Amino acid sequence: MRTTKSRIMWTAGSTAVLLALAGCAESASSQSPSDTVAIDVGKNMKVNLKTGPNLKVAVFIPGVANAYGQAQELAAKETAKQLGMDMTLFDGGYNPSQQLNQMQTALASGHYDAAVVQALDGTVVCKTITEDYPKANILVVDNVTPLCEYGTNQTGKSVDEVWAPGTMNFVGSNNTRAYIDGWFAAAAKANPGKQKVVAVLGPAVAAQTRVIEVALAKFSSDNPDYTVDKIYTDYTTTGAFNETQTYLQGHADTTLILSMYTPDISQGIVKAAEGAGLLGKIHIVDQGFGEFSLQQIASGNIQFSTLFFPYNGIKVSLEAIASAQRGNAGPRFVDDSVIGTAKSPFTVTKDTITELPAELR
Repeated sequence: MRTTKSRIMWTAGSTAVLLALAGCAESASSQSPSDTVAIDVGKNMKVNLKTGPNLKVAVFIPGVANAYGQAQELAAKETAKQLGMDMTLFDGGYNPSQQLNQMQTALASGHYDAAVVQALDGTVVCKTITEDYPKANILVVDNVTPLCEYGTNQTGKSVDEVWAPGTMNFVGSNNTRAYIDGWFAAAAKANPGKQKVVAVLGPAVAAQTRVIEVALAKFSSDNPDYTVDKIYTDYTTTGAFNETQTYLQGHADTTLILSMYTPDISQGIVKAAEGAGLLGKIHIVDQGFGEFSLQQIASGNIQFSTLFFPYNGIKVSLEAIASAQRGNAGPRFVDDSVIGTAKSPFTVTKDTITELPAELR
């Protein structure tokens, strides 16, 4: 059994990622003045990053009301302490306008040297993060959510498509088209033939929802025997339960449910399916494997899950900034996967659970 801490950390392999940052690094220019290093962020822009200790770093995350956000919060506090950074965490409260205000207030304060950003809506904060921050000499690492239109316009041909000029790099995996396409392909392989499918997504305005919708259209086209619907939620268990319950009342012939996030959305789905007397009859697949998915896979209620790495993503993002202080700007895309890759996500089933690192089980 994992400890409570290890259940949300997903940290194994971050050392390898940090080594990749150094090994794949594009060299930063010579330090000038001696206590800074110039980091290329694209668009002919450079940020002069301080190289000394106590770097002042802002970490912006969507919220801390669910397990994902709590893992990010823990990672930010622990990693910043280990790296000797002066870190401030900003809880966006799952409100894009609130998060934008936080970012603009942080910018106006003149207090910060660097930032890790997971945007609630990458288009809302686009100018602030990709233009105003580098002009103010604040180095940005984009975490998980693509900025501007770099995420929604993905073709899946290259993971580098998610990088936005104005930032040093993008750290993530599950928000790439390659990952989402891989998840959908695994669902199709596990569920051949005619299927009535519903994808249970987050808010319609969320950047990740829009990325999934584009991939979902391709998934539907690639599987002509599938009838594919979608419903939106607010990422909470209650919201997912209410929306799924309503949907199943009118679509009792549903055979496959795709949950974009566990535990919260998947918990609502399982509860709604159980209430409709369909649990065990409908196949459910999700993303973000954790303790809930582990239990449900073992019980046969969830068919399979792929993994998110909220702890490792924040950890690697802060490590990337520390690496930049040493003159290693890193590749434009940094995969935060502990197991599998952004291009080939690991699928957790009853048969593959034993392949997971011990701390993920």
